Amino acid sequence: MRLAIFALLAIAAAAQDPLTIRVPVRLVTVPTLVLSKDGRIIAGLDTSDFRVFDNGRAEKITLDSVTTPVSVAVVVQISREVREYIPFIAKVGSVVDALLVGERGNAAVIAYSDEVTLLKPFGPGNVQSNLRRISAAGRNARMIDASLRAIALLKDRPRNRARVLLLIGQPLDRGSESAFAAVEEEAGKENVSVYALTLPESGKSFVSDTFAIRGLSGADEQGYKTSLAKLVPTLSHPADFRKNADPFSILAVETGGTQLHFRKQNELEQAIAIVGIELRSSYLLSYRPSSTEGGYHTLQVEVDVPGVKAYARPGYRVPIN
Repeated sequence: MRLAIFALLAIAAAAQDPLTIRVPVRLVTVPTLVLSKDGRIIAGLDTSDFRVFDNGRAEKITLDSVTTPVSVAVVVQISREVREYIPFIAKVGSVVDALLVGERGNAAVIAYSDEVTLLKPFGPGNVQSNLRRISAAGRNARMIDASLRAIALLKDRPRNRARVLLLIGQPLDRGSESAFAAVEEEAGKENVSVYALTLPESGKSFVSDTFAIRGLSGADEQGYKTSLAKLVPTLSHPADFRKNADPFSILAVETGGTQLHFRKQNELEQAIAIVGIELRSSYLLSYRPSSTEGGYHTLQVEVDVPGVKAYARPGYRVPIN
């Protein structure tokens, strides 16, 4: 009789307290670069100096006060079309290790042409020894498939790290099985910033980038005084930029990264240095969004400092269930 009573009480309690399905709230990270009017990096800001709006809603943000470790997936085109550039790309691994990865970061390396090959997963080892292994082969350039492979690796890295996809190659895809839209969606969903170091395309004019890097031999109390004024046209883009943009430009703009062009080894090394400076100088803002509605979320970052401007990715996508 008592067992029957306990059973009835349990059923009644279950009816009053239905099973609650808890959905974890995702963390959104927003790397933000703050520049003065003359292109100098603004250092020393704290949380109270920033406001972040997600679909127009002000969010409660946190700011890492210490330089955030970086997880970098280096994705390199090795098809025969870029064979003349392979020898010096193979030599810049030490620069990537020193200026991008650093002592606290980690890196993976992927090569692509007809196939997508994982040369190094995240874990022990360095970029230098793995880039030395690359050689030109194949005719295709499966950039989309390689990027998705890289994002899948970055997805498993801690969310409180900066996640970076570094593309080195021509701004095109040839032979991928996946669609370009999938890269945009996955990069936004997984908080991945895309930086593109771009080689010339055959038969097309080459865009040369020149940047003034000052202060690399020393830093004052405000950090490196680096002029990145010429990055502003890349970071500040018109609303209709996609009409004539190449895939690298679109990914860089949509994820808050940067595209730089090179055709010589010293230009590549300088481009890597610039990306490293930008990564180390960015503020990593994060928050748990007050709205989890599916679809595209716009992002807006404001800074309460006169005469400066914040540069960050314009938005991200939430899967629609």
